[in-house]
Parts: sequence; structure tokens; C-alpha cells
Amino acid sequence: MLTLHAASHNITWTMYFLPQLSKLIGSTKKMSEPKENSNNIHLPATTDDDSSAAAKEKSSKRQKTSSSTLPTVLTFSTAHDRFARLQLLSSHTLYNLISALCRHTPVGYEGSEGPDDHLWYVTTEDGTKYESSEFECESELRANRTKLDSLGLAAGDTLRLNYDYGTTSHYTLKLLEQRPLMMAEEDPDVFPRNNVDSGMPPAYSKYAPTAINGDEVLNLDTTFAHLQRWMFHSSEAGPVNVNLFQAGKKKNYGFMNNDCRGVLGMMYLPVKADDLANYLMYFNEGAKVKPKGVETDGYPHYNWHSVVIVPTSKRTNALDKKYCDRTQRGFCDAVVCGDMDQSNNLNAYFPKIAALAGYRKDRQVPKGWITLTKRGNTFNMVICSGNCETKKSNAPKGTAYDGRDQHTPVEEPLIQVSSVEITGLNDLFCVVEGLLMTL
Repeated sequence: MLTLHAASHNITWTMYFLPQLSKLIGSTKKMSEPKENSNNIHLPATTDDDSSAAAKEKSSKRQKTSSSTLPTVLTFSTAHDRFARLQLLSSHTLYNLISALCRHTPVGYEGSEGPDDHLWYVTTEDGTKYESSEFECESELRANRTKLDSLGLAAGDTLRLNYDYGTTSHYTLKLLEQRPLMMAEEDPDVFPRNNVDSGMPPAYSKYAPTAINGDEVLNLDTTFAHLQRWMFHSSEAGPVNVNLFQAGKKKNYGFMNNDCRGVLGMMYLPVKADDLANYLMYFNEGAKVKPKGVETDGYPHYNWHSVVIVPTSKRTNALDKKYCDRTQRGFCDAVVCGDMDQSNNLNAYFPKIAALAGYRKDRQVPKGWITLTKRGNTFNMVICSGNCETKKSNAPKGTAYDGRDQHTPVEEPLIQVSSVEITGLNDLFCVVEGLLMTL
């Protein structure tokens, strides 16, 4: 039944079109009868030709859409973590990029803060700022509503993150490449991700020390059990950063820090050991010292713990005045320790590492240092030589902070590898010795 509603002055118009309506109703007899679905709802009738044409048009439109909207994969590097290769889709936002940066690289206080812990903004090369929160402080442009494809980035372009307005930290990201998403091989749901290449040299083989002069090979995990636990198996441990040996020409022969139960634990060696065995023994003694409150009350009293190691054989009045005269047990410690009685010569068992540390000569291995970082179960390693950057610090003097941030190389590393499988201290030395043998 067809009902027409018309005003009185439109009656003539309605009556005029009735014959056309009659023709239209008559033409429906040439069409197929209406179909019904399982719920007895009448569906519109269509001809076979119309149905086929509509299907072809829909298929064609789908193909055009899928090819024209195929996402682009953008790969970013970052200056403060040479291993990171952050990959996002062009449909992701600047907020997604900073989230990936915080998740896969150290950002903020002790490298453990996220995109929602502080205010921040990202600056493009033309000076445009995109801000994190919904509160406008530096810009009206919002990072969480700015897609990467809207920035018009090209390979080589950089973005600068200003993180935490109160104590601003700066991080630089560089776009390395853009490429189409390989739909047949890549699942869009895996992005954002950190797509790191391990970088292991083709000639690498893990080193296995053998007995020398009938002496049994030391197991570093058990010989230096406290250091082993501090580096690899501290309960509730967060990120770990280990710098072994002298940083360039600085009076810094090793610095380590870990984050355990919210405490920044630091160990610093300001003097050179005579050999590898004593070197590891010094840090093993330092690792025995616990933060105040952990053993007595079950929780730490401070959020950082400094341990400076002063071997008895290297002790001077200057070292005592700087590190030993104003100690506070469990907070600012100075560990005075003796040397190791040796029956095994670690310099001989790990000759390449001994050369890197400056304890012997090797034509292929220059004097240098090792930086190992651990985030979760992922280990990254850099073996360096040459000079180090100098960074200013407002941290308390006469503490382990003196050794912090001094192992960043100026020159390109000798070797850099990522996602390395390392099970402990002994395994670390075997991996490093094998890597140095490829030089």
C-alpha cells in the first residue's frame, strides 16, 4: 500500500505523476519475486545482472582500497640506544612512537619511565611541537592525535623528545627508512616493535677456556658468586648496566648499576687492578654490601646506594679523603678490600679480554672497555676503544656517581651486538673472548 501526503496546492502535481507510478508498478512484474530470509523479512528484489555487476564493483573497490591504504613501515633509530630499531606503521601516532621508545629503550629516571609518567613534547625539524597531554602547555597540537604519515617525514629526518619539563631530558630519534608493509609476511598487529638485528660477526664462535699447566679452569659464576648474583640474578631486578675496564683515559676503571626493588645500586672502581682476577674480586666484594634496611626491615631506606671500591694495595690519602672519610653504612659505602690469592691466572685463560683491559699486549685487540646492558631478558653489548664523552653531573661528589655516564664512546664501537644470550658471568667472558677473536 502506497500512501501519499501532499498539501492542497500540490494535488495537481500528485495526480500528474500517478500514470508514471502505474508504469513503475507494472514494470516490477518483469523483475524476480521478492525473496525471504529465515526470519520472513522481505528482501529487495534484484536481477541477476544487477547482482553480478554490484559484486564486481564491490570487489574492485575493495582491491583499490587495500592497495591504496596499505600501511607504510617506518624504522627509527635513537641516539641514546644504538641497538634500537623502532618500527611503527604510518597509521600510528606520535604517542605510539614515544610509548615504543619508553618500552624498548631507557627513558627518564634510571631509564625506567613511561609515556604517561611525565609531560613531554616532540619537536620536528621545522620547530613544530606536539605535546603529550590534553593540557596545553607548549603547543596546541596533540601527539596522540597526530599520525606519523601526517608529518611528511623523509629518511634522515629527526624528531626531538623533550621529556619531563621539571628535569628535562632530551632524546633524538632518526627516521632510517620507510617501506610498504609486506602483507604476506608481516602481521600489522605486531607493530609497534623493536626489530633489532643481533649483529654477531660471521666468524664468531663462543670461546671455551681450557686447562693451563694442569690447573683446573675457574668457574667465574661460583668464584665470584656475589657479583654473579648482583649482575644476573638479583631478586626483583630491573635494568642492569655494566661497564668493565677503563673509560678512555679517565680515572674510571669500572662502573655498574642495577635497579632492584626501586633502589639504584651503584658500584664504582676509581683505580686500576693488577689483573683480571683481582678486578673481578674487587667488584665481588662490593656486591656483598646491601642497601640499608633491606636485611633489617625488609625494605630499603633510600632510593640509591653508592659503593666505591678502594683496594688496600691502591689506597692513598687522596682516596681516603674523597671516598672513605664520609661514609654512611648502607647508603654511601666505601669497601676497602685486599687482593686475591691466585692459583689461576685469568689473564691467561681470557687473553683477549686481558688485552682489552690493558693487562697484556695483543696486535688485534686494542685497549678498551665493555658495556653490557640488560633489560628484562635481553642483553646488548658494546665493545669500544678510544675516547669517551664527558658529561656534566650535579650528582653528589665523593660517591659512586663519580663513575656514572663516563663510558659513552666518541668513536664507533669495535663490536656491537644485541639480543645476546648470556647466562652468567662465566658465559659473559666466554662470549666476549669469542667476539674479540673475530677482530
